[in-house]
Amino acid sequence: MGTEAIVMFLIGAVALWGGVAVAILNYIRASRSDTSSD
Repeated sequence: MGTEAIVMFLIGAVALWGGVAVAILNYIRASRSDTSSD
């Protein structure tokens, strides 16, 4: 349990939260442009 485990955890966390952020941004953008782009 050294640097490798920490790096793997950080990569997983960044990928997870990155995906969540992208999903939220896509949802907001879709909801905002729902009236103009049906």
